[in-house]
Amino acid sequence: MNHVPKPETIDLDLLRTVCRELRFEPGEVMRQKGHHYKDMYVITDGSVVVDRGNADSQAPLVVSDAGSPLGEIGYLRGCSATATVVARKPTRALVLDDQSLARLEQEQPALTADLLRHFAQTAEERTSYNLTWDSSAAANGRRHDFQILLCCNKDMLESAKRLRYQVYCEELGRQSPHADHGARTISDHLDDTALVFIATEGGETIGTMRANLSRDSKLGVLEELYGMKRSAQHPAATGICTKFIVKKSRRGSPASMKLVAAVVRYGLRNNITECYIDCIPALIPYYKALGFKIAGEKFLHSENGPSYPMMLDLVKHGKSLVKEVGLTGYARLMIKAKTIRLIDRVRQHAAGLRE
Repeated sequence: MNHVPKPETIDLDLLRTVCRELRFEPGEVMRQKGHHYKDMYVITDGSVVVDRGNADSQAPLVVSDAGSPLGEIGYLRGCSATATVVARKPTRALVLDDQSLARLEQEQPALTADLLRHFAQTAEERTSYNLTWDSSAAANGRRHDFQILLCCNKDMLESAKRLRYQVYCEELGRQSPHADHGARTISDHLDDTALVFIATEGGETIGTMRANLSRDSKLGVLEELYGMKRSAQHPAATGICTKFIVKKSRRGSPASMKLVAAVVRYGLRNNITECYIDCIPALIPYYKALGFKIAGEKFLHSENGPSYPMMLDLVKHGKSLVKEVGLTGYARLMIKAKTIRLIDRVRQHAAGLRE
């Protein structure tokens, strides 16, 4: 195992005045490779192993110095974790997220500046370490220009809002009460508390999906329209997904499945058991193929027109959706959706004959 160099001294006592501290037992996973996170850690005591989990990568790192950051690259860039981090012995760490960072900037500007400089230095060292593996992977013909990112800054969020406008208003010709025709974006109040994921390829945003956890968001009329209040899981373990869009030229790519998988992973890790959406009639077979079921009566959506509320049981379908993320999974989904569409038509025809 490789050991990272000792970090510059960080005033952890000051950091504790703003950040909550967590304790991890030996063997406990602190970061799971491939998952997205809305926070990062700063170690205060203990030792962890950082493992990329690839046979052709360098040896796992051991991080044990107080003040060492964990997950800073994903938190600051929005990418999924590039390694699995496991506590090597009893470990304590401070949690740094958007709220605590904003408070730090206001109350402890000098400490915040020291932290950001330290994070930049550490991220540069670890990015160089990552590039060693990436170069090897590229030599073997693997592509790394396709990514699922969790929006962590204004520019990333704006790219999602612009894609919504391009598809809804320009491609489909729909009217949206939330459209800003001058900026060519679509946004509403749910963005304030949402997790907005984007799919990028070659630096271009080609897909997006928005998720809101009910316990963290005010969903308004959607709770009624989706039938969420009838569920015993609501609001502690429910969430909604909206603004699921993929650019027309990339709808045959794995982008949609990878977005679904990223959101499902996040939901499962945060103990969400039910996911609700709205769906136009033409796409019902697609969502049924994913495992969704109609959850209530049809209603008029302000952007999409007549729509049905649907619900996905993550306990039942979550793990399989996380696995089906490539072209093969997408092909299986399309075959299943076409089969469901055919079965539905047969049932409708049979019902018509009975009448």
